[in-house]
Amino acid sequence: MDGEVIFADESGDLGLSEASIGEHPYYTVGFVHCTNPSQLRKDLKRLLKKVHDSKKYPRDITELKFYLPTTKMLQQLDYSEEEVNKYVSNLPDVRQKAIDIIKKDAKMVFAAVLDKRQAYNSWTSERLGNFVFAQTLLINVMRGVNARYPPSVVYDRGRLSPAQTEEFKDYVSNKERYLESMELKVYQGKLPCLQEMSSHIEPGIWAADIVAGAASCKYAHNDRFYVERFGSKYKERIFWQKQQNG
Repeated sequence: MDGEVIFADESGDLGLSEASIGEHPYYTVGFVHCTNPSQLRKDLKRLLKKVHDSKKYPRDITELKFYLPTTKMLQQLDYSEEEVNKYVSNLPDVRQKAIDIIKKDAKMVFAAVLDKRQAYNSWTSERLGNFVFAQTLLINVMRGVNARYPPSVVYDRGRLSPAQTEEFKDYVSNKERYLESMELKVYQGKLPCLQEMSSHIEPGIWAADIVAGAASCKYAHNDRFYVERFGSKYKERIFWQKQQNG
């Protein structure tokens, strides 16, 4: 995969129960557009090796993430609380180094931010997630892509079940046709079929996770530091700020 690529990954819980919304009101999707993805992959792999070797990042976590899976580390990987706290304390430095690489190697980064408190009561989690992903990709992200042919789109394989994945791909294709019929499509040509890939072997998905996590940090924790580090390459869309419009 040597051509232009848009990588995507999510951060947060899409649950729509009252308890889930109260505990996790925001859900984010990060998008990273690369004209030369091989350089991004190379640089992020090098960073992962460096932070492993310097013992700043847990050796058992084989991908760069904005948030460490601390519960998994404690319950499944047998890390002590002291070890987990040490790695968490190193995260700001690791995040900044990863963001600097993404800023250098990516043409654009984009975050979709969903305030679940504003979602329609009739929507399911799956439908809502598909809508936020597709609407942002086809309207916002693709508006910033200036390429002869639409780039490939790669996202984390763990997002949906196999049956849901096929429904999701059909959903994106149908939305693309709808936008074209309404003369709202912002690019020429047709998006290639979306590709699932394991985040363990695709550093581009690590980059998208960092973007999604930075956006989550901005809204869930009122901390703009990480999104601001991306500079002018960072763009975002919020669902929904005032009223539901889609």
